[in-house]
Amino acid sequence: MNYLSLAVMIITYSLIATRGLTKIPPWASMFFGGVLMIILGVLTPEKALSAINLDVILFLITIFTFASALEVSGFLKYVAYAIISKFKRPDKVLFSVLVTSGLLSNLVTNDGLSASWTPVILEMKKEMKIDEKPFLYALAFGVTIGSVMFPTGNPQNLLIALDSGIKNPFLVFIEYLSIPTLLNLVLTYPILRLMFRKYLPNLTFNPDKIEIENKRLAYSSFILLLVTIVLFFTLSFVGIDILLGSLTTSSILLLISPERRDIVRRIDWSTIIFFIGLFIFTEGILCGGVIAEMSKFLPPPTSILLIFISSILLSQILSNVPLVAIYIPIMFEYHSTTIADWLALAAGSTIAGNLTLIGAASNIIISEASENRGGKGFGFFEFIAYSLPVLLLNSSILYLFLLLEAP
Repeated sequence: MNYLSLAVMIITYSLIATRGLTKIPPWASMFFGGVLMIILGVLTPEKALSAINLDVILFLITIFTFASALEVSGFLKYVAYAIISKFKRPDKVLFSVLVTSGLLSNLVTNDGLSASWTPVILEMKKEMKIDEKPFLYALAFGVTIGSVMFPTGNPQNLLIALDSGIKNPFLVFIEYLSIPTLLNLVLTYPILRLMFRKYLPNLTFNPDKIEIENKRLAYSSFILLLVTIVLFFTLSFVGIDILLGSLTTSSILLLISPERRDIVRRIDWSTIIFFIGLFIFTEGILCGGVIAEMSKFLPPPTSILLIFISSILLSQILSNVPLVAIYIPIMFEYHSTTIADWLALAAGSTIAGNLTLIGAASNIIISEASENRGGKGFGFFEFIAYSLPVLLLNSSILYLFLLLEAP
């Protein structure tokens, strides 16, 4: 094992864990960790560049483009008003954010919804004049829980759907994962309400009616986003990279929108930098043998339970998308290729986001998008304190359903 790689890993995670003291955001710490891998010779510059997954980077840029356009147009502010007007009470708004974000995450992925809904939550905070923290956590937990049940819910599910050899992956995911996912969304609400009860005053809100500021931009970006969603489903069914869909529609949006400079300026570039650093950092700890050494202490993927344990734990080190990319060939090596095995990897690696801040990229996206707009972010240990009860509930329900229902 390369001990320089291990040292960089310790430094990087220490910086992320102590961000409350250092005030250094996770994206800066992760990017620094990736650069350290190059400076210390763990990776050559060429190896580091080849480790950056451009499909993921470009996909995020395209999705963030739509989120930015909807924000610039005032559409997201209008959505915040509509939610408050409909539900009126903070506890009901919390339930709406949790369930709605969970269901919608399957249409534009959990990362895409995280980017577009964080500004909505901050607008609701301004309107209701209460702390945004419970609603940010409801969004983080909602997109993680909800995105389990569709191949398009998140990138790691899509990797499994395309590379595992599952026939009719959309039908398989829905058949075995929809009921436990819906159950998890509903049962997570009372846990959130209990944990954040002091943040949810017993008040009723009747906000002043607002209109969309730039209807032309709002309608054009929303229509193109709907086209993108249709393309996601169509292209994934025929086996074509869904990136082609979002690249096409987002480029059209920038071409026809006079507000293109404002749209590009408001894209969440700090999250893009986080991902670039994450890919280089992950390659460094892989090439340095750190993961190989740690895997000796983890069980092999020979049962649903062991796959769940390994994917949840390793996702905290690699994040879930790189973990699945690495784990798929390991599953084939161990002949762990039943439907139950693949769904366990999908469910475990996804629900792992409800353990630590870096367990899922969507957590980072929400935290950074909030801080960039003057809101609160997630603390590393604070996140674990709130997420652990949710993870235990979610993972238990998913495991039991897969154990009893999946072939």
